[in-house]
Amino acid sequence: MKRDPYFDNAKAVLIVLVVLGHTLARMVEENQWILTIYLFIFSFHMPAFILVSGYFSRKIKSKKDLWGLIKKILIPYVIFQVIYTFYYQKVFDEPIDFTILTPRWALWFLISLFCWNILLFIFSSRKYGIALSIIVSLIIGYFGEVNEWLSLSRTFFFFPFFLIGHFLEKNHFEWVKKKSNALIGWAVLGLIFIGIYFYGEMTWREWFYGRLGYQELMEGSIALGFIYKLLVYLIMGAATYCFLCIVPKKQTFFTEIGSITLGIYLFHMFFLEYVYNSFIYDWIKESGQYYVLLVIPVTIIFILSRKPIVKVECALIGMKMKT
Repeated sequence: MKRDPYFDNAKAVLIVLVVLGHTLARMVEENQWILTIYLFIFSFHMPAFILVSGYFSRKIKSKKDLWGLIKKILIPYVIFQVIYTFYYQKVFDEPIDFTILTPRWALWFLISLFCWNILLFIFSSRKYGIALSIIVSLIIGYFGEVNEWLSLSRTFFFFPFFLIGHFLEKNHFEWVKKKSNALIGWAVLGLIFIGIYFYGEMTWREWFYGRLGYQELMEGSIALGFIYKLLVYLIMGAATYCFLCIVPKKQTFFTEIGSITLGIYLFHMFFLEYVYNSFIYDWIKESGQYYVLLVIPVTIIFILSRKPIVKVECALIGMKMKT
């Protein structure tokens, strides 16, 4: 199947934003600009990534399909869960125990991705599936027991975006690619950014994470928790649509990165854990050289997209080298 540069461009930009967002995570309390950029990124980068993943998903129709999903998702998850546990324990002396059932950091995405594919069996109706997935997510927010165990909270929180992507067809994206939509996209994203700058708060990031129930997110009564989540969905949906409207349609200098996003996603945590435990953040705070927060993710992605490194990434996650 011939690769579409539009989707590779989207995935390339999104993986840059993923690494940038994780880079900024330890600095969001420094000033309003960093918090704004951070919240702005989280308003659409994972929903858009998940929607595109849903678009390329296929319903499991045989044992062969299921085994392919296990090899592609679950086996790499177990491998990296072991590697990262050892990495955190032995290199940085972090007091963490090995567990398969609670994903380490960004590995939640793999568990959720597997579950989303399985959930396609249940939410297969184009007429009611999306509405039902949103209702289930709203209800689950009232159950604090549904948390980071097997990434269940995030799985149900982001599943509507995966399901929407699964139901989308080529003609829908042809509509999104129209030039008139690009102008609207830039304008609305600008308004969202301005709104976050003036009204955004630190507590918003937990709403965007989707990993906690209403009890942990709200003070006092949680009766109206579903209203707040619906507002979060509205912001995320608008930002995701607008992002897809402004994605370049033709081949660019970064297009090929879109074919190796899974490798970058899994490996970038090695670099960032080192950055987190180094002098770099203290130096940035003392010197005010905040531009370094942009240099770090670009450098990480540059390294991880070099051909020899890509070969190692593909070997560990069982993929054929595509670029």
